[in-house]
Amino acid sequence: KNPVTRMLLHLTLHLALAAGVRLDAHALCSPRVPKGALSQRPRSAPPLMIVEQLRSLKEAVGSRVKGAAAAAIVEKKVSEKLAAAQEKYNVPDKYLNLMRSFFSSYMTEIYMADRDMDKYEALLTQLMKKVLETAKEPYQFEPYHKAMREPFDYYALGNEFAEGMVAGQESVVKGAELIETMQQQVAAGDNVVLFANHQSEADPQFFSVLLDPIAPGFAESTIFVAGDRVTTDLLAMPFSMGRNLLCIFSKKHVDNPPELKSKKQRHNRRVMKTMQELFTEGGQVIWVAPSGGRDRPNADGLYEVAPFDSKSVEMFRLMSDKAKRPAHFYPLSMFTYPICPPPQQVGGAVGEVRNVKYHPAGLHFGEEVDLSTFAEGCVVEGFPEGCSTESSRELLREAFSSHLHKIVSANYQGLAQQLDKALR
Repeated sequence: KNPVTRMLLHLTLHLALAAGVRLDAHALCSPRVPKGALSQRPRSAPPLMIVEQLRSLKEAVGSRVKGAAAAAIVEKKVSEKLAAAQEKYNVPDKYLNLMRSFFSSYMTEIYMADRDMDKYEALLTQLMKKVLETAKEPYQFEPYHKAMREPFDYYALGNEFAEGMVAGQESVVKGAELIETMQQQVAAGDNVVLFANHQSEADPQFFSVLLDPIAPGFAESTIFVAGDRVTTDLLAMPFSMGRNLLCIFSKKHVDNPPELKSKKQRHNRRVMKTMQELFTEGGQVIWVAPSGGRDRPNADGLYEVAPFDSKSVEMFRLMSDKAKRPAHFYPLSMFTYPICPPPQQVGGAVGEVRNVKYHPAGLHFGEEVDLSTFAEGCVVEGFPEGCSTESSRELLREAFSSHLHKIVSANYQGLAQQLDKALR
């Protein structure tokens, strides 16, 4: 009958009802303190069993209730913003729904992570405006797109928006000491190629969020080999406009639809020509995902590094040979899927549903691969110089590609074990 006990009981029951949780009634009515102890010492600790149940309820339910309430408020606010914007811009209904879902998810996570709501709402409003502008007049990407920094800085917008979802203090960059070596190689006119796995369409932004504070200019100058989806999707366009991109149609999408196949192939040939010119010019850092797409979970629901296309890996080696400039190949593992995971299906329609989550991210740069230990097959007699005729070209390129994939996979598993909250 003590008023403190009654207050705790009411609070416990209130939390339980809000969460739909059943409590142990006997435990609630059987405090582990002597009768009258609370009345004798009104400032003493409350009954242990009740405190334990309150604590467990707070941990198990508190964030869920808080998140549900925040989601409802945020969705209402985002819907109001989009309704006002629809009066000015002719946005397809499909994209209005995608924007509502994506922006609501983003702001809810910002709130749950106790981040600066005013700052990120201002960024959200800015991004929303840019998305609506591209919906009205879609931006046309050239085969080689250079980051747009003025009069509007799309690079900064993408990074600041992505930074809101990265738990920076828990994130890691392994092999960061190798970046200085890469910068020296680039300064000497050599080319650096990062063979990476790919998990989120915001990987270029996460790359910058993690590296800009420790290696200014490195991520900013990197050229990303990008598929057509990030240059045609209205939500992705503003992010892509802030990056250096070689825009190519991946093998997974070049045949669809059939009537555009020849046009896409011509575009890809232009990209290859431009890429060769960049290699010949020298001093480039190029990021490429030889898998041609994003990683997906296996049958057990665990993400794995997608298989590399050995022909894609070989292409970069051949371009380096033709450029007559030294090239340095580095494996790079990226852990980003929890923040903005890909859809389960591969090759769906442009305009996928996006959900985001506040989570740590990780990079792991592997040591430079010693190309001299991997023979090259001959494309034609005598090219590349020193090519081997002892084994088939297919076997040789597969050996090199498998070596890269093995390193990226092993380093990725290390990142996942350290960062993936789903594995804890």
